[in-house]
Amino acid sequence: MQSLRFSWTTLGVATSLVFGLSACQPQSTESSISNEANTTEQIAQKPAIKAPLKLDTAPALAVDAKTCLALNDAMQNVNNESNIEAIYAVQQTLKACLPTASNAEVIALLKSYQAMYTRFLGNNDTLDAVFSEPFFAVMSALEQKEKVPTEDLKKLPPRLQYLVELVQNGADVSVQYLGEGNHNLTHDLQAMADIFIPYLQQDQKAFIERLAKDNQGILWNDGGIAISFAEVMEHAVFWEDYIARYPHGYAYQDAKQLSETYRYLLFFGSENTQWTDDTIHEFIAPEYRPLMLKLARRPNSVLAKDAQKLLDFMSLSDSQRQDKYPTPDIDENSYEMDEWAVARYQIKEALSIASPWQVNNKNCFDGVVCVEQDMQ
Repeated sequence: MQSLRFSWTTLGVATSLVFGLSACQPQSTESSISNEANTTEQIAQKPAIKAPLKLDTAPALAVDAKTCLALNDAMQNVNNESNIEAIYAVQQTLKACLPTASNAEVIALLKSYQAMYTRFLGNNDTLDAVFSEPFFAVMSALEQKEKVPTEDLKKLPPRLQYLVELVQNGADVSVQYLGEGNHNLTHDLQAMADIFIPYLQQDQKAFIERLAKDNQGILWNDGGIAISFAEVMEHAVFWEDYIARYPHGYAYQDAKQLSETYRYLLFFGSENTQWTDDTIHEFIAPEYRPLMLKLARRPNSVLAKDAQKLLDFMSLSDSQRQDKYPTPDIDENSYEMDEWAVARYQIKEALSIASPWQVNNKNCFDGVVCVEQDMQ
């Protein structure tokens, strides 16, 4: 029997191969996906939406090496006019091909799969503005696990109606609240991770499972941090531990970026989220100090050193701070420094934590793998 192992180094040679996913599907009631159901006309006909396949119980497909070679191309063909059956076909082929794939091939397929789902869902940010009232009504109903009123659903474009029906029928699509009345449709990231986890190395599993967990929710909300102080601290500790545990892991640089991001947020907050009062003498919530004291006792930790520096800074009087961290009379925009600006200037001098956004250009907050910003 021919081996199922395939190689991305030979994928370029195989581009002349054209294999439909129907060749991989068992002939059954689901065999209608042979043309991937990709046209707008087919979408408008609203084919019956099936619940997502359970890959752990679905029968394995009999595929050959050529089908596995063509899998990446098949994923590239899925876009914002495709039906969910095209993704189910990809999932079934993945089940057959992943056990024989090399680690590099599994990672490449995972990246392609995430990009495929991004194209499938399309960009509904503009729809949120154009169809604001009906879109909000429908998204709110979905978020509350309520049945979407037919009259509201009909006010949406056909493609968006189709995606809403997927959510209601238990497919791998869910609604995500973005804050300020905005919603988005997203893939169930844990479902995505579960397909690939059995075939990944331990450091890769830890990275991808963590992103699947964290990115199912949001980090930002109108310039504010959408998770709690305790959660920001836990995220920072996790990523500090990760880069220490896997210094040669495949995702080391991405994990380092995440570590630097949460470290920065933990000690400086964001535009609309601050953890201390304006003068940085007191925490705004009583539970913050015990958490910071505990962090300061963490052994062999950069975060612990930062925490101790913050606590030391908070204990200084204004005059002591001025002696230790002299502040200019005017800021970089030639404005007089007020009390708030003086405190922020001095704490940055005391902690010396660089902004991660000045050096990093990857988005690690929307999927299970980080992608370059210009690829979003």
